[in-house]
Amino acid sequence: MLKKIFKGAIIAAVALFASCTEDIDKSNRYTFTEETLQSYLQNRPEFSHLVDIFKRANMMGTLGTYGEHTLFAPTNAAIERFLFEQDSIWQATKDTEEPVWTGITSPYLEELSDSMANVIAKSHLIPEKYETIDMTWETMPTQNYNKRYISLNTSSDSNGYHIYIENKAEIVIGDELVENGVIHIVSHVVEQTTNTLYEHIASYPYFSIFAEAIERTGYDQTMLGYVDESYDLQFVEATPYRTYEGTGYARHPQQKRDGYSAFVPYDSILISKYNINNIDDLIAKAQQWYGTEDANDYTSPKNALNKLVAYHLLDCDVPYDKLVIYKLNLGDNFKSEWAYMAGYDRMDYFVTKNNLIIKAMRALSKNESKIRVNPSNRNIPITDGMQDHINVLVYSPSEFTAKGGDYAAFLPNALNGTIHPIDGLLIYNVEEMERNVLYERMRFDFATLLPELMTNAVRYTTKKESGSTYQAGNGMATAGDINIPDGYCKNLKINNPLTHLHYFTPWDWGVTLNGDEFIASGQYDFEYRLPPVPAGTYELRLGYTATEVRSITQFYVRKGSENKAEICGIPVDLRIFATDSRIGWIKDSETTDDGVENDKTMRNHGYMKAPLSMADYVNHKDGNNMSSARHYSGAIRYIVTTSHFEGYDNWIRMKNVMEDNTKEGMHDYIELVPIGIVNDDINLEDRE
Repeated sequence: MLKKIFKGAIIAAVALFASCTEDIDKSNRYTFTEETLQSYLQNRPEFSHLVDIFKRANMMGTLGTYGEHTLFAPTNAAIERFLFEQDSIWQATKDTEEPVWTGITSPYLEELSDSMANVIAKSHLIPEKYETIDMTWETMPTQNYNKRYISLNTSSDSNGYHIYIENKAEIVIGDELVENGVIHIVSHVVEQTTNTLYEHIASYPYFSIFAEAIERTGYDQTMLGYVDESYDLQFVEATPYRTYEGTGYARHPQQKRDGYSAFVPYDSILISKYNINNIDDLIAKAQQWYGTEDANDYTSPKNALNKLVAYHLLDCDVPYDKLVIYKLNLGDNFKSEWAYMAGYDRMDYFVTKNNLIIKAMRALSKNESKIRVNPSNRNIPITDGMQDHINVLVYSPSEFTAKGGDYAAFLPNALNGTIHPIDGLLIYNVEEMERNVLYERMRFDFATLLPELMTNAVRYTTKKESGSTYQAGNGMATAGDINIPDGYCKNLKINNPLTHLHYFTPWDWGVTLNGDEFIASGQYDFEYRLPPVPAGTYELRLGYTATEVRSITQFYVRKGSENKAEICGIPVDLRIFATDSRIGWIKDSETTDDGVENDKTMRNHGYMKAPLSMADYVNHKDGNNMSSARHYSGAIRYIVTTSHFEGYDNWIRMKNVMEDNTKEGMHDYIELVPIGIVNDDINLEDRE
């Protein structure tokens, strides 16, 4: 039976208390004050409760330090109401069979525990500055000090534009600018669930069928992880980028936690679209596609229901806004639209619990910005019946809550993951994937290959985390130089301890796929696990940018069934620009056929121009006069090998073959292209 997660209701007195209105004086407010977050609160008596909470959390110093922060500030009245509500929940349920423990058992601030004060304080503070004009996302792009993402909802009515934090705390006065950030006064305390991802799914009655499927297959137990206690910062060494210069400091990931995502079809769509009314109907649907092997053992990877559920789950916590990069504003350092030419589709790929690929895409070429999972590359699917399992819509949280009724209270973020409501069931049909959905040029940012970077808010961050040792050095203050420790990522192996691998977060310097890149230094020797593409023969390519500080790299491919890595061609000099005769690049505008013959010449040398979709954004960060990276001779794709790949244990290895260990092994993205569409004169896949 499905576990019951709803455990109680707030007593009637709470509703009466909650009807009180905020007593906030909106007059004499400033757009800027020469105060810090700390002094701002201390100078205003309506925030004395919040000051007390931050003191007990030992975080008043953080509010007074240099830097940039966003503080959501509830008034005394909001905090008093919150304490009363939480205590009422406890009092109403403590003597029942399923008491609801909220951590608060008294309505009095002086009786609030220090641990709860710590949780509350950290929930309201973000180590980055965001004004209300920036809040166009479904989720704040930077985690709060609790290492949690904060959900946003917006609405408009006759009274104006409204911004809600976690569906409840409305910003009633925004953009109180201070020396070290911005304060937004909110109507309620920011509350975030302490449920794990499965518990959060099961707490919503409209996910009941799929929640029961998760429980029967045992995946509720595989999504319990949160903090990895073995990751001890005391023993993590962060090696500076360009160590030989003796300046600057790297930082390392400040946490290592487990995270998950679930694409969850809601009950009414299962009923209306597939006539699935209960768990037995769902099992029957799964068996139509996956067979009846181990039919009575739902925990078996061979079981049909197990296969179906696993294909909806990721071992990676991905907020909605980061499923596919689009209009991601990361402050002054980077905006995603700098890195892409207009009108090209945006996509990313994720690996599911059963080691299969899910593709997520915004089809901008079709004037659609919504995210769909496993979009089709054909007008008609290859397999009969698959039309109901491709092009599946992922609802944004605001779209889902806009359905009203019970859906209005939906929040996507659990303690250790994110719910993505979808309007259909995902089915991995091998024929459909091999010949349709994934029969395309697949481009993977190297950060995509390391899901831990997304889960731990390393990917798509922009500035230093509070408390890190990073300092501006080597002119790279706008980029986060994050040293990836050996063993941090399951899909990364360090073969030589003298390897220093650095992730540079999105910044405004040049030409990379999503604004970020990886740099290896030292006598590096490392390898990445390749994505589990459908079995077949692929052309494997690597994208990078050339500069004189790069190194010479030897590439290898190692497959799971082989102990020895296969050497791929001769070492590649990453320093030379494509205009070098060894590559043969000619700008398209300087040819008579828009570069078609030049493309063939470059391919004969083992190279390709950068994609048309990527932008050379160094000189047009205002979004004007956009120029494609294809027209820049420093942006290059190298054809590593053509080989047969299958399974989930294939690796690309890179090794420094220079004696000079000060040079860089830069790598940005890979492409895996089915051999059948390489050099396709009709689709010209290599140009896009």
